[in-house]
This record gives sequence, structure tokens and C-alpha cells, in this order.
Amino acid sequence: MARPQTGTAAERPSSERDVIPLYHRVYVMLLQKIMDGSYPAGSPIPSEDDLAETFSVSRVTIRKAMERLEREGRVLRQRGRGTFPLTPANEAGEPASQLLNNQISLARKTKIALLAYDFVRPSPLLAQTFDIADGMELLRIERVRGDERSPISHTLCYLPADLAPLVPRTAISSLPVSATLAAAGVKLARFEEKITAVLADSDVSPHLDVAIGTPLVAMTRHVRDEDGRLIELLQALYRPDRYEYRVQYSIDGQNLGTPWKAMITDSGAA
Repeated sequence: MARPQTGTAAERPSSERDVIPLYHRVYVMLLQKIMDGSYPAGSPIPSEDDLAETFSVSRVTIRKAMERLEREGRVLRQRGRGTFPLTPANEAGEPASQLLNNQISLARKTKIALLAYDFVRPSPLLAQTFDIADGMELLRIERVRGDERSPISHTLCYLPADLAPLVPRTAISSLPVSATLAAAGVKLARFEEKITAVLADSDVSPHLDVAIGTPLVAMTRHVRDEDGRLIELLQALYRPDRYEYRVQYSIDGQNLGTPWKAMITDSGAA
């Protein structure tokens, strides 16, 4: 199976460009930068000429992406002053959005180091999990998340290869991959999480700056779309001194709003 291309627009096969319009990919990348704070509120977004050069596309493509952002209330365009990012409207009404809002809030407090962005042939178990045929590939994204104090988490994210154009390497930021998929128009419907504990091995211990054998919080998340298709598998390892997962519930089943919250904690490190 030929691997999906992840280079510039000119390098990508025409079939891929036909499936996902170029302006839509630029829109996703611009929205990602607005959401993760790369384009902060109050400061103008780079000019159309600068963006066209950055993304190796025409000004027409940039203008179409900007027009969509403006229609959605993501940017304010002012003649003679420039284009300014706006705070996204609150979308907390949907369960998936509640989860994403918490993830995005946590992500904005951190930065990521991208360790790998590649296509892999999955193990038989992973292929079965995604319900894909032998020989098909998955996109693998490996990242380390941290802040000025220390590393916080090491994550491996797997996606079906056909979704790779929606999550190009250039769109990878501190935000969760599921947020990028949602911004690209993928309808997220169900999140399933499992949390346990493991010991740091020789592969992950250098990334998290912990000794081999250190206990870690291990979280596995399955994200499915409205058709029940698995579109993301996230395997995350957290330093327990930097990550906390809280759950609240009542014995009578009373609605308490968002019943859980993931938090970054202050380890007190210098």
C-alpha cells in the first residue's frame, strides 16, 4: 500500500488534493494556531502574503481559509489593521466538547516535542483494534509534553492512514490530535478511557526524566466517530507528580456537571 504523502501541496498526489481541498488543510492549520495560542488574541495574524509563503500556497487559498475562519467567528478582519484571532465560542454543550475543552485547557499550559510522525505497519493486535486488513498502515505520532518545570507525559497516537491529510505534520501543536480532527470536521462521538499504572522502561524514562522502574500513570483512550469507527488510539504515560485525574459522583446519581477533570500539578521542581 502506498503511503499517504505529507510534503508540500505540490508534492502530494492529485487524488489526495481532490479529496481534501488545499484551502481546508490551510484552514485547519490556521485554526490550530489560533486555538493553541500561537496566534495570541490582540496580536495580528501574519499577512496573506506571509502566510502564502509559509504554507507554500497562493493568496487565493489563504483568502478562502480566512473567509471560513471569519464566518465561524474565529477571526476579526479589520481593513488597514489586519486580521485578529477571536476567542472561540463556548461549545461545552456536547459531551465530546466537554472532554475536549478540558484537554485543550490542559494542553495550552504546556508545550510539546514531536519525536516521530510516520506510517507504521501495526501489530496484529493493533490492526484488529482498528479493524483494518493485513498490510494496511497507521499514522503514528509520538510526542513528549512538558512545561518549564519538567516533562509531563509521553504519548503515542495512532490514526487510520486515510485521516493523515487532516493532521499534517505542520499542524501538530500542543493541542490534542482529537481537537485537530474535530476542527477538520470529523464528528467525534465517543471517548473510552482506561487508567492504570506501569513502571517506566528504558525507552520512556529519558523522555520523562525519571529513573527506570519509576511508577507512571498509564492512560489509554479510544476515540470513535458517529459511525462507531475507531479514529484515534492514544497511549499516554504521565509522571504521577505532574498529573492528576479527579472524578466526582453522587450516590443518588444526581448530575454534577462534568464528573471528571484531568489536571497538571505543580511538582515543586525548580
